[in-house]
Amino acid sequence: MMRSRTLRRIAVLVGVVLLAPGCGSANDDSAATTFDPTTTITATTAPTTTAAAPETTITPSLDGAFTETEGFTYFTVGEEAFEADIYVPEGEGPWPVVVMFHGNSADGKDDLYTIVVAETAAAAEMYVFVPNWLTGITEITPESFDAFHAVANCAVANAQPNPEDSVPIVVYGFSAGTGPASRAALDPAGDPVPGCAVENAPGPITGAVLGDGEYFLHSFVFDRAFAADPDSMQATVAGGVDPSFWPTDMETRFFLWVADEGTLARTFDHPWDETGWLAQRDPDGSIRDDLDRLGQLDDGVISFIDQGEFMALRLEEAGTEVTLDYFPGGHQTFDKVPELVDYLKDAATVDEP
Repeated sequence: MMRSRTLRRIAVLVGVVLLAPGCGSANDDSAATTFDPTTTITATTAPTTTAAAPETTITPSLDGAFTETEGFTYFTVGEEAFEADIYVPEGEGPWPVVVMFHGNSADGKDDLYTIVVAETAAAAEMYVFVPNWLTGITEITPESFDAFHAVANCAVANAQPNPEDSVPIVVYGFSAGTGPASRAALDPAGDPVPGCAVENAPGPITGAVLGDGEYFLHSFVFDRAFAADPDSMQATVAGGVDPSFWPTDMETRFFLWVADEGTLARTFDHPWDETGWLAQRDPDGSIRDDLDRLGQLDDGVISFIDQGEFMALRLEEAGTEVTLDYFPGGHQTFDKVPELVDYLKDAATVDEP
């Protein structure tokens, strides 16, 4: 059944803006280590000995208290441990589950942007699982995107406190984090993920909240990978934005938002120049066709606004419920926390049959 796309422009009170460096990209070329996709993956059922012991604290909030556990190892690849922070409301569950994928920053964790939303959601009685999904994955290759996908599905599987509980599961992604979040929803693993700390497959995704995302990888940081292996990178793009690859029975409700300033703007010359960077992402022209339908090729610039409108159109025409909102200001979350938590609540709502 075709569902309509809702477009809304949101007015918010703008507070103090603190920008984490590099949060618009999933890559940091200055990092020293490189993920090796050929590394043997070893399963584990508990935090590895190389990980710091989890630390738990009780944090009061305006709405309620929650327990925060840091340093839980949810995924291992060779000697590399992927850790998560877990926020559990006080009281009795089960609660809706939110798997919150951070954006990129100098330390790979984007703490400032993520923690404020995670704590507010936990205080609103949501079980929040915040995986560090960039650890050890720093080289931009098609294989690294496969690794992001495995990490995302493993995070969703780990986030279920009890896999037997039928609870709503919502994925949240901001900036670079929209990549793993959207792939977890659009390409879920049907089987347990090798290397995961749990043996269950990830549960179905009820909703997705995605902010200022780069769905067809338009920024220059991906140019080298496209030049080195265009076929594989084009397949990576198609896996994220081509509805023919998405589940036919998908019931996920999508909430997309973009900042009005149009972050990560990149210019292009003639859009149908087959030697340009835009054609490199779009060998069959379907992405440009949709951008043209939206009027997004007229100004010679692609930004997160164009990405959001493009993704909303694709989801809508695939028959998926999607809302796209526009926020005043730039690429950050501190002035949007109440609205983002409202999205999470709405995304966790399951319609009665």
